[in-house]
Amino acid sequence: MSRLVALALLSVAAAGCHPQDIDPLETQPKFKPYTENGFFVDHRAMRTPPEGTVSREHDFGDPPAQITAELLELGKSKFTATCAACHGQAGDGLSVVATKMNLKKPPTLLDTRIGAKTGQELYTIISDGYGIMPRYGTVLEPHERWAIVAYVRALQTAANVPAAQVTPQIREGIEAAERAAEQKREEEKKILEKTKQEEIKR
Repeated sequence: MSRLVALALLSVAAAGCHPQDIDPLETQPKFKPYTENGFFVDHRAMRTPPEGTVSREHDFGDPPAQITAELLELGKSKFTATCAACHGQAGDGLSVVATKMNLKKPPTLLDTRIGAKTGQELYTIISDGYGIMPRYGTVLEPHERWAIVAYVRALQTAANVPAAQVTPQIREGIEAAERAAEQKREEEKKILEKTKQEEIKR
């Protein structure tokens, strides 16, 4: 009985509601796109935005004035969190995720084709996405995207430096990064294998 009473009350409440009471924007006077508006001589409701109008999607991210250690460190952090899963820790396209992508694998960022792109082009790809790569303009702030561009440039430079020009300190850093990348790949493989085993048990 109580359920019937509740349903009856809900029915009465719904009948007494007006769309305007729920959302006034539903019934506000407005002109929809491509409709007529007799106020203007050409009767077009859609008007050209005033000069200087800025789109809501406009990106105000300007490239950094200079490349600093702090910028590269930020780029490394964001690259590791956002890009490395597909492009690999070293940007070489070697990752567990990449091995599972049969349609189109992520490219190595160390390729000369990628290296020939301008910083602005790389920034745009990060912001808007490319192919099956999603856009990260809604996830990363402009300065973070530029930091990733700077870090990718550092990876590309390091990959093309002749061995004779690499100082012991730099070599040590590269080897440490390679060990860390290999360790992360091994951890990802273990996680993947564990997930497979759990799925089999189910």
